[in-house]
Parts: sequence; C-alpha cells; structure tokens
Amino acid sequence: MAGDFTFAEAREAIIAALTRAAVTLRRLPMPQHARPAPARPSWPALWPDGTDGGTSHEACSLVVRPSARAVSELDRVLPWLSCLDTVDRRLVWARANGLSWPRLARKFGISVGRVRYRWNSAVDRVVATAVHDAIVSGRETGPLRSSCKLKRLGR
Repeated sequence: MAGDFTFAEAREAIIAALTRAAVTLRRLPMPQHARPAPARPSWPALWPDGTDGGTSHEACSLVVRPSARAVSELDRVLPWLSCLDTVDRRLVWARANGLSWPRLARKFGISVGRVRYRWNSAVDRVVATAVHDAIVSGRETGPLRSSCKLKRLGR
C-alpha cells in the first residue's frame, strides 16, 4: 500500500527507478544512422585494421539489450517527468544518467548548491506524481498491463 512507505523511502525508490530507466534507455538498440545527416560523416566507417566493418567485427558491437521488464519499467517511469518544466526535467534526467554535481553546475550555469536545491525540488515533485499515479491505479509496483500468459492460464 502507499501508506507503508515513508516519504524518504518512496523518494529513494523513485531515484533508483529513474537511474534504472536511464540505464535501460542507454541499452536500447539505436539504428546505425540515427544521427541527423549534417552530423554524420560521408565516408564509410573503417575499423582499425582497415576493413569496412564486415562480419568479422560484429562481436565487437555486442549490446546487451534490456529485458522486457526493464522496458516496461521505463515506460512507467518516463511519464513521471511530465510534471516538470524543461530545465528541471533535463536536470533530473542528467543526474539519473550519473552526471556529477560540479558538471551539472557548469552545464546549467549556476552554483552547485543551487543545482542540488533545484534537483531536490524537482525530485520531490516527481515523487508526488509517482505516488499519486500509484494511488490512482491501485498499484505501487509491477507492470500496469496484465500478462497475456496469466489470462491464458486462467481459462
């Protein structure tokens, strides 16, 4: 139930969920030419041995794809950020990606103390949104959709 958690415990759980969502999003496969045309080089990519990246180097680009549960959690976590304005959303997401306080301060052009204050305020709003969503949907954890496998087993 939502009453079983203190605000501090819910806050820590939300911060951990945001961090896991950032890792999941980084691990999702991206198409090879996903960059805009001006940012993409016109020359073909060459490997250090001079080949054009044929089948012998496919093992080098092995990416561990996230599980279906991790993607479902990502889908559940991303709407929580909609309660924030653009700057606070970028701040929370950058911190979830592991950027340090001094680097965030340089990036946003404010002091480290002010960055921490804005981040804490933004995370508190995200926690309030997440707790509200959990109370409205009646679930604190787990996917929002029921499993097809469970429906088939129940027949």
